[in-house]
Amino acid sequence: MEGSNVNITVDGARQGQNLYNHRGGLGNIDPDILKLVEVNAGPAAADDGPGALGGSIRMETVDAQDLLAPGQQVGARVRAGYASANRGKRASASAYGLVAPGVGVLAHVSRDHYDDLRTGDGRRTPFSGGRDDGHLLKLSLLEMGAHQLRVGSERQKASGLNFQQRGDYPWQFQPDPAVRPPVDQTLVREQHTLNYRFNPDSDWLDVELRLYQSSNDWAGKTPTGLVERFVSDGWGTDVRNRMRYGVGGLAGTLTVGVDRYEDKGVNKRSDRADRRNANESRGVYLQNRLTAAAGDVWFGVRHDEFDSSFRDGSTRASSDATSFNVGGEARLGHGVSVFGGYGEAASGAGTIPVHFAGNVVTGGALLNGRVNGTLKAERSHQTEAGVRWQQGSPAGNGLMRLEGLVFENRIEDAILYRQPGSGGLGGRNVTEFYNAASTATFKGVELRAAYAAGPFNADFSFMHLDVANLPNQAQFLARFGAPHGDKAVLRFGYAFSDNLQLGYTLTAVARLKDVPPAQTVYIEKSGYATHDVSVNWQPAGMKGLSVDFAVHNLLDKRYSKHSTLSEGGLSTLDAGRDIRVGLRYAF
Repeated sequence: MEGSNVNITVDGARQGQNLYNHRGGLGNIDPDILKLVEVNAGPAAADDGPGALGGSIRMETVDAQDLLAPGQQVGARVRAGYASANRGKRASASAYGLVAPGVGVLAHVSRDHYDDLRTGDGRRTPFSGGRDDGHLLKLSLLEMGAHQLRVGSERQKASGLNFQQRGDYPWQFQPDPAVRPPVDQTLVREQHTLNYRFNPDSDWLDVELRLYQSSNDWAGKTPTGLVERFVSDGWGTDVRNRMRYGVGGLAGTLTVGVDRYEDKGVNKRSDRADRRNANESRGVYLQNRLTAAAGDVWFGVRHDEFDSSFRDGSTRASSDATSFNVGGEARLGHGVSVFGGYGEAASGAGTIPVHFAGNVVTGGALLNGRVNGTLKAERSHQTEAGVRWQQGSPAGNGLMRLEGLVFENRIEDAILYRQPGSGGLGGRNVTEFYNAASTATFKGVELRAAYAAGPFNADFSFMHLDVANLPNQAQFLARFGAPHGDKAVLRFGYAFSDNLQLGYTLTAVARLKDVPPAQTVYIEKSGYATHDVSVNWQPAGMKGLSVDFAVHNLLDKRYSKHSTLSEGGLSTLDAGRDIRVGLRYAF
């Protein structure tokens, strides 16, 4: 699913607002600054936040204290890398230290410059190069008795000479550069966060406060040279308290909280007045988690209210939804457990890109065919059930894990919009917002296995997915999900010593045959297999130095991911053989 249907946060700040033709949502996250990426693709919990129709992704950036060695007061690290597929050159530097007991400060900068991407057919995708620049400043007060405080400021900028049309369509169908040349475009993502936690010696009080301001800003030009900008400027807060309790062998954690998010979108063009849109969500939630020797149980509820206005308030829509979740895992003995869960999530009309939201027809758009009509919230109903088994330990005779699960996600009342006329969608008026009559369904099976013993480890995963009843409008197919051939991934790792590790990954995808009818953006595609190898070396005589070497798509396979949009029977190809070298030095 697209990021606008997943609750994505970085240090508590929401991400994912689209600006223009599937550009300007989640992007430009510098992996060097992340210490945690938590992905929940299963049924949504109440405290996952609003809009988690396809799950949630929670990312946290590093603190200075995470990078300092025991007893170290000041440190730094530098990193450099090269990737052959796009001739990418990357460099970053971080400085961090303790300015007082328990008070850490971190500063990080990065730059990534890359050319047009070479694909498996030996050709390069025109105008796919660019440059990324970023920085992070962070203050962390972590050893202050019952108090913790983190304050951060992050900025990421991507720029390049790119086509003006949809960035996710094949380049062969982009305008002729001689007739409509690409233009310089920039995308800036910026956020400022404050996270405070009060956790005294009490089972009933563990309070977290999250405040943030985040913005996405896309800038470019029209074919006639007019300056265009699409801006999403939001702020939000989340306040929650965890209460811990126990009776006998039962331990529980009850989380209660409220959250709010407000986003203001501006559609700018140099030959007319700005067009403004706004989206707001307000939520209250309760999530209970219980654990005992025999198993775990969880259940929760949240209520959300959504308000949206388009084209300077000419069209307004409000909705609300109450979402429940329940699940559990029973441990049957001998390492066997069974689990299952059900979760609901809801989202308002804030998933519509700022560009299109600003193109609402003068006088206002219809809502479900009526002037001053109503628009329901989008709803997801997600279910999963499975069994897992685990035995052993890596230090003994080996650790073995097996897991299998079935899942289903049903999305009802998807919010769509009509743009009658001809020519590019970006130039058409939006005349109506409406809820889809059909319920999109995603059903599948996942199998996982893992083994680790001494220096050796391996894991295997397999997924089969069936998709039905997707809306047939091209601009919505990408948002709700894509059909995919059966996929299997096999990984091996071996540590020759503490200083030398080797890895191998095989990714095999079967041919995609089952595609939604009455649409052209998802077509039947060939299966493919790719091979990746990697080596990490930490020279024994040079403490703090780490050398990474990898080859992705070792056999230079020509392929296109099944989730890539198509047009005229063509899809943008993925990278061919990509040789990567990286150096990292911490001191």
